[in-house]
Amino acid sequence: MAYGQLKAPTNIRIDFRPSPRQYELWKLLQPDYCPHCGGHIIQVQSGYDQQGNPKYVPQCENCGTQDLPQLILGGGAAGGGKSYLGSCWLVSSCIRFADIRAVVARKTLKSLKESTFNTIKKVCKEWGLVEGEHYKINNLEGTLTFWNGSVIIMKEMADNPSDPQFERFGSSEYTIAFVDEVSEISEKAIEVLFSRLRWRTAETFKTARMLMTTNPCINWVRSRFVQDDDGNPVKCRIGEAYLPFSVWDNPDRQFVQSYVAALNKISDPITKSRLLYGNWDFVDTNEAAAYWNFDGAKHLVTNLREKVYNPLKPIISSWDFNVQPYMSTLSIQIDYEHKKVYVLEEILGKPEEKENNTPKLSKKIANKYLTEKHLGGLFITGDPAGLSRSTQTEEGVNNYTIIMSNMDNPILRVQKKLLTKQPAQVTRLEYVNSLLNGYDGWELQIDMRCRRLTEDLVYQKKNADGTKSKAKVTDPKSGVKYEKYGHLSDCLDYVLCLFLNNTWAKFQKKGDASVIETTTTPIYGGFSF
Repeated sequence: MAYGQLKAPTNIRIDFRPSPRQYELWKLLQPDYCPHCGGHIIQVQSGYDQQGNPKYVPQCENCGTQDLPQLILGGGAAGGGKSYLGSCWLVSSCIRFADIRAVVARKTLKSLKESTFNTIKKVCKEWGLVEGEHYKINNLEGTLTFWNGSVIIMKEMADNPSDPQFERFGSSEYTIAFVDEVSEISEKAIEVLFSRLRWRTAETFKTARMLMTTNPCINWVRSRFVQDDDGNPVKCRIGEAYLPFSVWDNPDRQFVQSYVAALNKISDPITKSRLLYGNWDFVDTNEAAAYWNFDGAKHLVTNLREKVYNPLKPIISSWDFNVQPYMSTLSIQIDYEHKKVYVLEEILGKPEEKENNTPKLSKKIANKYLTEKHLGGLFITGDPAGLSRSTQTEEGVNNYTIIMSNMDNPILRVQKKLLTKQPAQVTRLEYVNSLLNGYDGWELQIDMRCRRLTEDLVYQKKNADGTKSKAKVTDPKSGVKYEKYGHLSDCLDYVLCLFLNNTWAKFQKKGDASVIETTTTPIYGGFSF
């Protein structure tokens, strides 16, 4: 049936010849199709909810598997043909089924209209569809409507502080969704949109399907689909899948040749590795960040802890006592002879493990070092504000009192070393950035697995006055507001100011800041072996 003045085409020319990798992704997106055996999908009862209503899960009628990907990531190198495949999928689905609602989304409508939506229009033209005859576009509403009533709807997915739960989606219902450059979008936004995929799902796709595409990134997308916090491959959750792409997965050979030639001219090896080879072990330099001299290629080292950790030398355990998004600690060793600072690991007190409090986390760390037979002693340092009374602790007891009580034993030989006060932030940031650039002959190395610290160093912004921007976000589950970045980088700052005391004093004398005095050089001198 024709929709309005539109009419069905008489000769659609679908000339889409996917590469093997594109075809692998294409199969995961097909309606009523099991990618394991090609069987049909049915819904089977899996139990009851708290209200006594039956619950159902999709299952292959033929092989019985319930591992049917619904949330699918195509990620990797630029130019792999991911966005083009997603556009083909939306258009072909709308041609195949009448009256479905397909979402195409990016962070902003502006970027969507300038990129992905243009690719969708290109696909329509390539397949012989004519605007105004077979489909119509409403730029004001952000829709492309086909003759059969099916529609592609543009959606903006940017976080809005006034709408943290994405209530602007309201009770909208859609059939399928394609989210391009998903690394720019929050996990919460994706989950809310996915929950809205229910319009005519039962009679068409049988299960909700969302395709996401991105180049390598270091946020929640990597942690959920590609690599865990230790850099190991992620085993995707039931109903989710990840397919890696490289530029050579694009079937357009002419495009590949010219694009590879262009990428090979990139001088930065990290950028080239990410865009050309789809390398997820990377960190971009961010000149607008508070730590503008941080360089992943220079400062991040794979398996650093295994290479340099010495159980006979002291460990510095640096603390930040915020409980959201986690309580933060860094484990650091310093080689004073060769002027090297080694950030060995980050140990987090996570809310979901009920360890985001000083008593639990300090016991965990003590047990860890006792189990590992660390004999070199332990320094406790961190935020000087932890000396004050806190609502997190018992009356008259501060965070450091609790740490010392839980960790003090003859093997660990714990000592407390603290700055007398927090150093001025502007001077502190300038100092740390100078160290990152080799000031006074020092070199800073960070274990690649320190993922949250790395995010801090990349994404922590600075204000116009040179201080750290402490912008807050809202936890979607608890509704609690907290500072997303800055906790682990604070832990690092405290160590570099206190334990490189001579270098810190030297740097301060260059400016107007008052010198914070320390008592020993090097600080490590207090232990007897």
